[in-house]
Amino acid sequence: MKGRLPQALVNTILRGEEPRNRIARWSRWFPARPAVADDRFQGPGDPYPRHWREFPQPWPGPGPADPADPAVRSQLRDGLAGLPARWRDVVRQRDIEGLAPAEVSERLGITAAQQRAMLNRGRALLRERLARLLAPGRDR
Repeated sequence: MKGRLPQALVNTILRGEEPRNRIARWSRWFPARPAVADDRFQGPGDPYPRHWREFPQPWPGPGPADPADPAVRSQLRDGLAGLPARWRDVVRQRDIEGLAPAEVSERLGITAAQQRAMLNRGRALLRERLARLLAPGRDR
């Protein structure tokens, strides 16, 4: 067995993936899907293709969506806790701690592209969960 590559590494190389690319593995568990339905945008025959047909309605102001409200804070905490660990780390460091992208990449030992992908996917998943919590009667 000495001198042979582990089968997982061989499979990764055969698929053409970067061995350190954790995003490729995560993307199989969370298939790509748009954050907003395509019918919300103007089509090719409309005056402004790919622009909003109708702008999204804002979330309610003070009251049920007030971040100072303990119930909303609890929902935010639960939403963050539901993210995969690496996505949660990226979202927390970028959006809560306010760190620069390069600093987050360096701290977590990931590339800039991986950091962007994790941040975007984490934000999309969190946004989807919070939209259901904050406006349950609305289809987003």
